[in-house]
Amino acid sequence: MKVEDYMDSKNIFISSKHRLSTIEWSDSIYVGLNHAQSNEYKAEKVAEYAYSLFDEDEVYVVIGRHDSYLSTLKEALEKVSTVLMLTDILLCNTSFTKAMGFNKIGVMSYGRKRS
Repeated sequence: MKVEDYMDSKNIFISSKHRLSTIEWSDSIYVGLNHAQSNEYKAEKVAEYAYSLFDEDEVYVVIGRHDSYLSTLKEALEKVSTVLMLTDILLCNTSFTKAMGFNKIGVMSYGRKRS
């Protein structure tokens, strides 16, 4: 992708809401949280799911209208572990056909677009 092909935060957020509506989601999987009272976030388990789902190096990190962006998968996974306690977060490929959703209670699900 060329730099001018990248979407801004607002467009990433809007596109993810619209284009991910046809994703077939897995059941919720408990992945834990990492905070002062608990250090149970299962980073290896999350990474295993992520690397088997995404075959691209770059993914969109979707947090909100003003803070969604393109990232490497490795950096996106690090971001999940640091902000998961504070907010829900979504990772999706640049074509919006695969996604992983994380809920701030420590669960995730993943999915692919229906055929």
